[in-house]
Amino acid sequence: MGRHAAAKSHHEIACEVGAALTSSLALEEALEGVARRIAEALDLWECDLYEYYPESETIVATTAWAREMTQEDHDWIGTVWSLADRPSYHRVLLEGVVDESYADAEEEADALDYQLMEQWGELATLSVPLVFEERVIGCFTLIEKREGRRFSEADKAFTRLLAVPAAVAVHNARVFRRQEDQERQLASLLDSSRALTSAVVLEDILNVVCREAASALETAETVIYEYDAPRETLVFRAIYQVEPTEDAVAQIGAEYDVDTRPGDREMLSSGQIVEDRVSDPALDPYARESMGMWGEKTCLNVPLLFEGSPVGELILIENDRERHFTPDETELARALGEQAAVAIVHARFYLGQEEQNRRLLALLETSRSLAASLDAETVIRDTRAAISALFGASAEAVTVTLREEDDHSAGQLDALHRAAIVDRTPVQETTETGARLVAPLTAGDEVEGCVELCVVDRGPFGDEDVEMVQILVSQATAALANARLYRTVQEQAITDGLTGLYNHRYFYERLAQEFARAQRYGLPLSLLMLDIDDFKVFNDTHGHPAGDLVLAEVGRVLVTQLRRDVDVAARYGGEEFVVLLPNTTRDGAQVVGDRLVREVAALDGLPGAASPARGDDARAVGERLRLAIATTAVPGAQNGSVTVSVGAAAHPAAADPDELVRAADKALYLAKRMGKNRVEVFGD
Repeated sequence: MGRHAAAKSHHEIACEVGAALTSSLALEEALEGVARRIAEALDLWECDLYEYYPESETIVATTAWAREMTQEDHDWIGTVWSLADRPSYHRVLLEGVVDESYADAEEEADALDYQLMEQWGELATLSVPLVFEERVIGCFTLIEKREGRRFSEADKAFTRLLAVPAAVAVHNARVFRRQEDQERQLASLLDSSRALTSAVVLEDILNVVCREAASALETAETVIYEYDAPRETLVFRAIYQVEPTEDAVAQIGAEYDVDTRPGDREMLSSGQIVEDRVSDPALDPYARESMGMWGEKTCLNVPLLFEGSPVGELILIENDRERHFTPDETELARALGEQAAVAIVHARFYLGQEEQNRRLLALLETSRSLAASLDAETVIRDTRAAISALFGASAEAVTVTLREEDDHSAGQLDALHRAAIVDRTPVQETTETGARLVAPLTAGDEVEGCVELCVVDRGPFGDEDVEMVQILVSQATAALANARLYRTVQEQAITDGLTGLYNHRYFYERLAQEFARAQRYGLPLSLLMLDIDDFKVFNDTHGHPAGDLVLAEVGRVLVTQLRRDVDVAARYGGEEFVVLLPNTTRDGAQVVGDRLVREVAALDGLPGAASPARGDDARAVGERLRLAIATTAVPGAQNGSVTVSVGAAAHPAAADPDELVRAADKALYLAKRMGKNRVEVFGD
């Protein structure tokens, strides 16, 4: 292991990697943070993160961190390879195994990968799959360039541990990108809709559509033809050019017989979007001649349809280079085309635009709010408010039922809820009083709950209404998953994994808070420090697994017997524990100790031990804790149990938190010197 791993435990480093996921809402930055922590943990030169897309069998270089990032390294990010071009990743991505390569083992390496290692100056690499919900979604590759190195089994085991939060980071980045793309598309549609509603002349409306389409899809030129069905002609109606030309503008108003343009007729008849590239040998001769005349390299031809009938054609044009439009871009072009078609056919379309714009804006704002929220209650509240606002209803009209609440809400799940859960799709019903819609909260293969909307005095929800609700529900599901992950990471960061108690860092945070409160309001505060007697001998005799059982059992006694949400029990380090008793007088501490003895005896079936005579009250609390542990059965321990020595100290005897800890520690040291299995109070 490297120098950094030697200084920190695997658990600490894993927590740091997990914390990187929540360190920034810009998840690309979080991914870079994950790569850095992984490389530093193993004292390596570089860590690269890849995403894998099985549907296209491609690998994408998502991010990288190196001790010295070059311009080539930065340019490399975003590179896409076919899996066939990187054979060494077959085992990692298809079989989910950890794979290693070494520059001095050329005979064992794939020829292409060995060549790439030489090109990049790599001496050793270790590729680890990233698995999320039993699917390989990518991998990270650790690289050493400084000196020869062999990865140990411990290194590999540690990288598998770090691959868990790294996989979550890659998954979250994908979800975040999808949300950003969705927001961009919604914003483009929103801008287009706003512009359309501000125009009343058909030519003005079509000019707006051309401009917005070119802006949204970043094309050099956009034109719109209106289809005159009775005359079987296409009329050049509007054009937008990044660099306007007089010849193109002069074509406005020109008519073309559809029979002379077979490609256009076929597109209008089929209603399918067609992408033409001038280098395509199968391109229609008329289209090739026209594209050559106007210097066009790629045309995306979008039919404008209204209720299934063609009303025109939107063409997005690239003049500088051939281009392949992505499915998302094609769908966005289709959406813009649909707006243009409605504008051409019916002026009444604009009467409902203000309401539609308001809903799109609300949806966009809610999407941003949900993406930024890491609190489940806030996500539920914002989801209810957003859905109710879409339909002008009160927030009480929306109910969110989560799976964790099934025990309390099983009676609320009627046939409509069950149908939505089984079909994993929104379902609705109409009654005499109004309409009711239930949409499932679906995460992967699991249904996390349902969202129910009831609106009085209205008919069935339209497809657009259902789609908007589904978008919000999908975003809420992702936000709830992020909130749950954030809560889990927070809990792991303050908890000792072996005992379930709070860890050393969190104990000091609470100690500072409680000490300040005790000083401000004149409240009592007690601190006990416990150490298991002869624990090293026990470990040497029975082994570390048995020692871990002892530590866990002591932790169990403390966590189950102290006052919930009041007292603080923590593992201080090794076999040492601390108990913080806020707002507890010495008499009150004695009462806590008495209760601990009774409850431990009842839980373990042991006879209640006689209480020692009342003496100093702080000592009495320690005595009762010591007795509770001594009378708890511990497998493998001599005489069936272990003993502890206890040191006690109390505020206001100490001037600050550190002095209180030192006082308890001195008392503990005295208890050890005076024979162990006893309690000593600082200041006696």
